Amino acid sequence: MKHSICGTCESQAKHRLVLKSGVAVLAAAGLLTAFPVIAQETAAAADAVQPEATVTVTGVRRAAQSAQKIKKDADNVIDSIVADDIGKFPDTNVAETLARVTGVQVRRDGGEANTVLIRGLPGIATLLNGRELFTTTGRYIQLADIPSAMLQRVDVYKSQSADLPEGGIAGVIDVRTNRPFDFKGFTAAVNGGATNNSQADRTDPNVSGMISNRWKTPIGEVGALFGVSYVRNHYSEERAFNTKPIDKSWLLPNLTGPDLMGLQSIHGDRRRTAANYALQWKPSQDLEVYAEGLATHYLNNFETDYLVALPWWGPGDTMSGTKIPGSNQLQTLTSHNVNTIMSTQANRADNVTQQHAIGARWNAAPGLRLSSEISRTLSDYDWQNPILDTLTVMPNSVVTTNAGGGANISYSGQDITNPANYRLDQLFDRYGHDHGSSTDWRADGTYTMADEGLFKDFGFGVRAAKRTAASIKSFEGSVLAPDGIPVTSLPGLNCTASMQNNWGTTAWYTPCASYLISNTGAVRQAITGTSAGKALDPGSYFADEEKNYALYGKAHIGWETAGIPIDGVLGMRITKTDSDLLGNSMVGTAYVPTSKTSSDTAYLPSANFKASLRQDVIARFSVSKTLTRPDFAQLNPGTAYINANGTTNLATASGGNPDLKPFTARNYDGSLEWYFSSTGMASVALFRHEFKGYIQTKVVKETFNGATYDTTRPFNTDDGYLQGAEVAYRTFFDKLPGVWSGLGVEANATYTEGQTSTASDPTLSGKPFAGMSKWSYNVVGLYEKYGVSARLAYNWRSKFVQTYNDGGPGLDLIASPMSSLDGSLGYKINENTTVTLTGSNLLNFKYTDYWSNKALYPRDTRRYDRSVGVFLNWKI
Repeated sequence: MKHSICGTCESQAKHRLVLKSGVAVLAAAGLLTAFPVIAQETAAAADAVQPEATVTVTGVRRAAQSAQKIKKDADNVIDSIVADDIGKFPDTNVAETLARVTGVQVRRDGGEANTVLIRGLPGIATLLNGRELFTTTGRYIQLADIPSAMLQRVDVYKSQSADLPEGGIAGVIDVRTNRPFDFKGFTAAVNGGATNNSQADRTDPNVSGMISNRWKTPIGEVGALFGVSYVRNHYSEERAFNTKPIDKSWLLPNLTGPDLMGLQSIHGDRRRTAANYALQWKPSQDLEVYAEGLATHYLNNFETDYLVALPWWGPGDTMSGTKIPGSNQLQTLTSHNVNTIMSTQANRADNVTQQHAIGARWNAAPGLRLSSEISRTLSDYDWQNPILDTLTVMPNSVVTTNAGGGANISYSGQDITNPANYRLDQLFDRYGHDHGSSTDWRADGTYTMADEGLFKDFGFGVRAAKRTAASIKSFEGSVLAPDGIPVTSLPGLNCTASMQNNWGTTAWYTPCASYLISNTGAVRQAITGTSAGKALDPGSYFADEEKNYALYGKAHIGWETAGIPIDGVLGMRITKTDSDLLGNSMVGTAYVPTSKTSSDTAYLPSANFKASLRQDVIARFSVSKTLTRPDFAQLNPGTAYINANGTTNLATASGGNPDLKPFTARNYDGSLEWYFSSTGMASVALFRHEFKGYIQTKVVKETFNGATYDTTRPFNTDDGYLQGAEVAYRTFFDKLPGVWSGLGVEANATYTEGQTSTASDPTLSGKPFAGMSKWSYNVVGLYEKYGVSARLAYNWRSKFVQTYNDGGPGLDLIASPMSSLDGSLGYKINENTTVTLTGSNLLNFKYTDYWSNKALYPRDTRRYDRSVGVFLNWKI
């Protein structure tokens, strides 16, 4: 029986045949369309006081042309992606789309992009229509949670200006949704389709809709827009892994090898539901009042089914091994009568985030524009993660550490899928809740000078925000089951995990994840003697309150030098933050409240200059100071301890550091941009960030109640820098004859290097930033002609260090280069209807990582879904 999240599987061969055939179509298309990496017009706050503009964007070329002009006119260094039609973005979520932006790197796991870096750095501020948006206790929202169908555009700010909220030391990502005054009148759009994932072997719906209208009324013009989106995604991921090398010289002289090896079968059912609204009222030409909001519900039921080989451990086991030639590292190990753990990690993640805002824009006097807005953000996250280990003894085991670059495990002697051969071993009972909220008020103004001179206009604004964050989870650690309890004593617990890829073993018994989630009490009763859940851990608790006040001013200046027009924006942002932190720490054997109060004030100057060397050539230079505050969990004054228990648990602890300071950077950006056609441009950019206090984490030995714990804590480094270069190019070959004139190409590449220094941990000094690839690039083939639009996009990033000293001193965990080939093929049936075939991971990318030496110390090998979808877009 093939295992799924519910313990059963449903055949969908008919749907699978239709969608999988799309892979061949996409590959044969040769050229498939992309949504260009393009740019946006102004800073987030400035947008709030712009006059009304009607936006009607259709087609890849039109989107490129409009956005390219916006980039050319912008004051900041910005790249953007714009929808080529209502609800039509290149991917199903924002994080996937951003992978095509120059300088942006993403990490993909669980069937989608989930980590976004700008120029190698994670310090990103996320905005929704210019307002800060976050998930529970984080400083930013998980961009994958926002459906692309609702978006008008996504702006990536790489240089800071005084009117942008502070917090994005790497950059700012502003997600923009549609408003009713963006359209001329009644507008409706429906997008519907289905996507098939190859390893999950499921076909899922993806639907969205929007309706908008505006009316002339006796009280002025009124507009209303409503949108909904639903995306479901069954996904699968398969992994083979080794643990870090340790001494095994008792078997062979000078031998090292992994203590554990294993396989992971990952299955998930991810659902994202979202709704947005926007109301606009314009009682006169000088006044507009609006209200808008967005709510997202993310529900992810997923499981990881482990086969954990313990080839060194068993009752009366005998074994023999070999080394990798030329090394002391284990290559193969043959064992008999060895213990083997079959473990299921069941997960249920439920997150609801919503934001609502009311504001107004007013042309108060000639040249004077004012705006004000208040918003409320709420986010709640509930999670469950029961983990059940079961144990069996396998008569024969042959493991290989580097077969095909990774682990391979082969068993024989008994049926590995038969529940009768297993007993309960231990339970990890885990659950928790996070909450975040914010009330944010701001007021902005711009005064435009009546006379031409050095000063063109002045901008000013104030902001006050109150932010809260709280988190608690259950005690960590496991409870061992009484000896000899068979797994068959719990009806409904027994399932089979399976793998499409052959890692030596393709199927094994596993506890059913759905039973673990729905009947956790019964599993607790069998192992602990009570159905009650594990108590909440006061050491994990924190409740933080943060009040932020900001004041900014900026001046737009302009002059000519040697006949060259030069524009500049000079600004200063002053921001003050008062924090009250509350947690719990253990004193002896009792938890006592631990609090910390802090306050800081920062002055953040910025200057952006633009020189129009020719009508089609622009040079830019910007310098600014930015700041990013620690995450709330990093400030937790408490510590949570996990005692050593069993064969796989070490004594560990984790806690925050209430003495962490915001880290700051001085940023320098310079670029040269050539706009040689309405849809063609080439650019080169240089950048450098100089850091102070960059936050990293490390593991230190700490003694508590006489025991030594490997304790993970964040800390401020001393100084550091990141620098690099970007190049980008895009064009359509309009002058080619006939059908060939629809061809286009887009390419960009980024080089980054950087490091930090810290006296408190010399092992990290002078090392490149964890998570940063030195090189990344995108190459996109485009076609749009005769109603056909096509894209074939290849994304690549070089290897990077994930964690320093992860496998021990000098053994860094390194991810191999990553790549992705995605494509789409669309046909415009008529002015209102378009059908599109999409595909992602067309080359079936294999992920690998390793400790310092790929041939000797491989860790994970992973395979992901190949996805193919068919969609219909209809609008009026």
